Amino acid sequence: MKSLVNLDVLVVYSANLAASASVTDAHSQHPFLLDSKQAHYNLSYAYFLDQCKKSGLNAGLTTSSDIIGPGTCQNYWTSSLGDWSKVGKRARSRQIFDKFLPFSSAMVAERKLMLSDKSVSPFNDVGLFDIFFDKQLTYKEFPRYAIPTVSVRSNKAIDIDIALNKLRVLMQDERYAGDFSEKIVLKDRFGASGNFVYKISKDFAVRIKKLMLKHPTMHFVLQPFVSFDKGFAYKNKQTSTDLRLIFHHDQLLQCYIRMAKADDFRCNEHQGGQLVYVTESDIPKRIHTIARKIVRKINKPQSLYALDFVISNHSHVYFIEGNIGPGIDWDVTKKVNIAMSKQLIRSIVAEFGTRINRSFKIV
Repeated sequence: MKSLVNLDVLVVYSANLAASASVTDAHSQHPFLLDSKQAHYNLSYAYFLDQCKKSGLNAGLTTSSDIIGPGTCQNYWTSSLGDWSKVGKRARSRQIFDKFLPFSSAMVAERKLMLSDKSVSPFNDVGLFDIFFDKQLTYKEFPRYAIPTVSVRSNKAIDIDIALNKLRVLMQDERYAGDFSEKIVLKDRFGASGNFVYKISKDFAVRIKKLMLKHPTMHFVLQPFVSFDKGFAYKNKQTSTDLRLIFHHDQLLQCYIRMAKADDFRCNEHQGGQLVYVTESDIPKRIHTIARKIVRKINKPQSLYALDFVISNHSHVYFIEGNIGPGIDWDVTKKVNIAMSKQLIRSIVAEFGTRINRSFKIV
């Protein structure tokens, strides 16, 4: 039996995006394949592990499919100044930096197994993870600030009609119903990165059914489409823009905006959006006011999370969604992005150090 290594911190990444340290072919010398869209993650996660080492923490990176028990993996990666190495030993940690969303039943089981012992703690609060992972639950928790959201039970015509009628009722009851266009948005209830988000302009029931049949394993929600291409301008550039505020210890840590590419409303970088770091003063005060109210309601000071907002063309603020795992990667062509991502990583590592020292004192 393989010996068991005790790690202070274990990063667990989605097996859909990262390679297992068990893979032995010459092509797999990094956790993120060099010919993949995630290749630049090798830099940021090497920095993460190196910062752990600098702080006296023994850390490794594994994949969700390598989880074999609570906080335990069958192999893992390490990094020394950017040089990656595979470790073919089992490892266990009580502190987990989980970077995978349970999009499939298999990943749900992997996450459940990973956290099946109370002594194993994910970096972020489990309850908050559930709220932000589920767009319907996000709306339920923050109906005053979020865009009306209705889940579609199935691709049956009757369930689609029920969802559309529920959405119409919610829209009519909204304070700023004039913000809602005649279009609607169908999106993956548990999705991320702007994937599987569709704007529908007509024949709603027919098009919704067609899209749901195309993705039979997905769960979807409906929202009214809010025009926001003229709601906010940065340095005289006016386009569909969302504004992200990142909080840690209930304090605003960073802000950035994402501007959608031409003829699109999805602001995510994965969909061609442009990310620009901004200062606190660049964010309108009314967004700060709403963000603070949301932070107070969340009341999870040890968690790291992002709140995303848009400003409608009628100047009203909407909370789009929360993100329990804001990315710590960077655009290698932009020095500011690198510096800000490294700041975020150092904040995370410092929090791990605090938690581990606290647990030692308790023991």
